[in-house]
Amino acid sequence: MTPPEVPLAPDRSAPHRSASDPHAYDFDACYRAISGRDARWDGRIYLGVASTGIYCRPSCPARKPRRENCRFFASAAACVAAGFRACRRCRPDALPGSRDWDVRGDLAARAVRRIRDGAVDAHGVSGLARELAVSERHLRRVLIDEVGASPSSWRAPDGRTPHAR
Repeated sequence: MTPPEVPLAPDRSAPHRSASDPHAYDFDACYRAISGRDARWDGRIYLGVASTGIYCRPSCPARKPRRENCRFFASAAACVAAGFRACRRCRPDALPGSRDWDVRGDLAARAVRRIRDGAVDAHGVSGLARELAVSERHLRRVLIDEVGASPSSWRAPDGRTPHAR
C-alpha cells in the first residue's frame, strides 16, 4: 500500500501546528492517522505530546493523547529540536528496516529461525528465551501475536513444522 498524501493546512497560523515545520499539516488528518494507529503514516509525520514531552510514530501502541496536547512534525529531528524525547515503545528515532524499527517482528523472526534449527528440541522454550534475552512469557506472547503459534506448539509431535495462520 502506498502512504496517504498528507494534506497541507490551508491556514498555517492555526493552533497545534509546529512552528519549526514549514509545511504545517492538516491537524484533523494527522489526528485521524494517530487515532487509527495507521502505520502508512510512519516516517511521514511524527507526533509530539506536549503533556509528556515525548514524540511517537503514528502507529505507536501507547494511549492516544488529548487533541490539545498534540503537535505534528515532519521529522524526528524537528521533534528533538522542539524539546521532545523519543518514545521507548515505538522508537520513532530508529531507521526503517532496522532491528529497532520492528522489535516484535524481529524477535519473532529470530525465534522461528532458532526453532527450525532445533533450539526448542535441544534446550526447551526456557533455553530459547534465555538465548533471545527475553522471558518465556514474552516470547510466547510475541510468537502467538506475530506467527499464530506458541514456541512449544511450533513443532508438531511428528517433527514437522505446522503452518501458522
